[in-house]
Amino acid sequence: MRKILLVCSFMFTLYSYGQHNLEISLQQDIRLFLVGDQKGNDPLTINFLSKVEIPVYNLKKNHLSTYFSVEYADLVGKNYQRYALGAGYVVKSIYRRIGAGAYLDFGKIYRKKQGYFSYSLSGELNYKINNRLKFIVTQQLTHRKDLKVLYNVKNEYIISGFAGLKYSM
Repeated sequence: MRKILLVCSFMFTLYSYGQHNLEISLQQDIRLFLVGDQKGNDPLTINFLSKVEIPVYNLKKNHLSTYFSVEYADLVGKNYQRYALGAGYVVKSIYRRIGAGAYLDFGKIYRKKQGYFSYSLSGELNYKINNRLKFIVTQQLTHRKDLKVLYNVKNEYIISGFAGLKYSM
């Protein structure tokens, strides 16, 4: 209940601060959707990444932003959930309708009724379809302590690729 209350209060704060600058994105992990993985997850496995992003310092052709993200994956071993707060540097246009961003966040992963602190670094390319909608692709490097603890995996870092849409309010 505390997590839901915290998320709702954060979302309300973001919404009231930047009612016209808010961006919401929804993305799917491409590899899990198309081919699955070697851990028993078949193609069409759901792994959604959603962000609520708001610019906090606008410059002429770029801005600094803060965001809240939620990632959910319906994995064979147990559902994966990650909640994070982060910041990013966004270039509105690097070439015509193409923009880019670099992000860093800190959050917590929940798996098998346990929580693990986590951080991630990601890069995003976007293509502006119209004034409100963008097609985005994101490459994300995530520290996954849950893999070390639960499955004794040596490499605690996972690279994921996502694709989806970003809507500006």
